[in-house]
Amino acid sequence: MARLQASLLAVAVAIAAAAMLATPASGASYTVGDPGGSWDTKTNLDDWASSIDFRSGDELVFKYDASVHDVVEVTREGYRTCSPANAVSAVLRSGADTVQLNATGRRYFICGVPGHCDAGMKLEVWVSDANCTTTLPPPAPICSGGSPTIVMSPGVISYGSGVAPGSSASLSSLLVTVASLLLCLLV
Repeated sequence: MARLQASLLAVAVAIAAAAMLATPASGASYTVGDPGGSWDTKTNLDDWASSIDFRSGDELVFKYDASVHDVVEVTREGYRTCSPANAVSAVLRSGADTVQLNATGRRYFICGVPGHCDAGMKLEVWVSDANCTTTLPPPAPICSGGSPTIVMSPGVISYGSGVAPGSSASLSSLLVTVASLLLCLLV
């Protein structure tokens, strides 16, 4: 029995250590229009953007012919009217520009060359929080009866009967939960 407790304690300590060392993954890098397209008038940028779940920490890479295009981040109104006069940052003209998506919310980009935005060379992206999930966890079981039960949802422990509320737990909080349960078994 003592050997089992020592093994469980070692596992709990290892899981807790892993949880403390766990760091969020760096954001993804998306080349605008890839695969098969780019920052140009031929690529359907609305379709491209709608297929991606942009998160805070991601980056957009604009690759284009700098002799005929540019990238201008604009306000919603600038996007709607294709007006580079509503720029929120400097015009990018290198042909290989990277834009960090560090904040949540909508971001708007157009080509400032006359006629290009009207021809479809504009991009709207919705950036969500890197720590949020887009899917809901399965519902926790409903428990009833006289004896206490443990109902687990990701990152949530509820003692007693009832429904544990759903939660989107990070890897580290999930590991801490598992380590805590193992430690409770030892006591």
